[in-house]
Amino acid sequence: MRRVHVALVLILLAAAAVAVFERRPALEDFDPHRHGDFADTWDQRIHLAYWEKWGAFEGEAAAAMVDAFNRSQDDIFVHYIQTSQVDRKALLATMGGDPPDIVGLWDANIPAMAEAGALMPLDELMQQAGLDEDHYLAPYLHMGRYEGRIHALPSAPASLALFYNRAHFRAKADELRAAGLDPERPPRTIEELDRYAEVLTEFDEQGNPKVMGFMHTDPGWYHYAWGFYFGGELVDEQTGRITAHHPANIDAYTWIKTRAERWGRQRLSRFRSGFGSFDSPQNPFVDEKVSMIMQGVWFPNFIRRHRPHMDFGVAPLPVAEGVPGPRSILEADMLAIPAGARNPEASWRFLEWVQREGLPILCRLQGKHLPLAEVPLGFREGHPNSEVELFEALARSPHSVAMPRIPGWFEYRDELVRAFEQIWNWRIPEHELAGLEGEARRARIEQ
Repeated sequence: MRRVHVALVLILLAAAAVAVFERRPALEDFDPHRHGDFADTWDQRIHLAYWEKWGAFEGEAAAAMVDAFNRSQDDIFVHYIQTSQVDRKALLATMGGDPPDIVGLWDANIPAMAEAGALMPLDELMQQAGLDEDHYLAPYLHMGRYEGRIHALPSAPASLALFYNRAHFRAKADELRAAGLDPERPPRTIEELDRYAEVLTEFDEQGNPKVMGFMHTDPGWYHYAWGFYFGGELVDEQTGRITAHHPANIDAYTWIKTRAERWGRQRLSRFRSGFGSFDSPQNPFVDEKVSMIMQGVWFPNFIRRHRPHMDFGVAPLPVAEGVPGPRSILEADMLAIPAGARNPEASWRFLEWVQREGLPILCRLQGKHLPLAEVPLGFREGHPNSEVELFEALARSPHSVAMPRIPGWFEYRDELVRAFEQIWNWRIPEHELAGLEGEARRARIEQ
């Protein structure tokens, strides 16, 4: 009998709750008269439903890629359908026997959905198409692999870096030099990061922060990731067991705790309460309230939108002394064919075209690098993200890592985020992380 993880049960329950209140998108929603350019072949084409999570400019980029595919041939028409909570809805629809033809997921979705039997393995199709592993940067292909089989292929990849405000560095050039630091370059080590942050941080007359050199709590999406920059790991690759209590993880969270104590938790909390949302002019980095921040390849799009003339730089995130680099956390959006899709052959034709022809369209329009081993001629020229080569270099670094490929990753991640909050506020890292390992085993988070 196939083992079902707690993670899958939770996903199914959540998906069922969503389905009660929101009808899933369908091809019947599309009016052929709105696609006049394809009127001559409309009735002869196979129509495929591609569910994807992106809206705004990211959705426009995906829609442009889909349009290019629809114009490249005359027997398949792919409908781009923006879908909220796409992972949950796709899993529910697949279990109910009526899945979309293609679905766009997050890489962390793949293990749980593959274990549930919700995704069609792609290995044989890739082999028949001559689409081999050498086509990809290895980490991004690995994100679609579970128990030795490929269940999804990358679409838009991501890597994380340090964004820094060059104007702040220039304004504090004398103080930085006096501290033995170079205002012309960002920090390279954790120790340097602390020293730069000390100089760049400013307070008002009441002792409240006006500008913070660096905020460990922002953007708040990667509280689980700091151990990697100290040489830690979250899962033992050989045994599959979680390693929250790894010595380097303890070092990372001890460092974070000392920073909270250095600046004052209450003062930092009040300071953060004045931040706006990520996609707004009040984003703390865009609003110049924070001089340095951890962010991803997508961030220049938002800086350009809200502060187009901002003078910023991007560099690898600093690492602890003695830890090899550069290193980054790697993520990717993924494309998959749900199990039981009505037209798997046509769905694969679209996926194969995306991997060969569509990715340069999508990634360029989204301002991202490619997940491919070979970059097509002209892709980098005039790219909207002027720092794209840095993010690509981080993706190619042998020291960069992806998140663990375990079905219970979301539960593990949430526990690590909770542990971060506990450690930031009062707990001792060693005790908190050791307790987390015990909780994980009891909850069957491990594979």
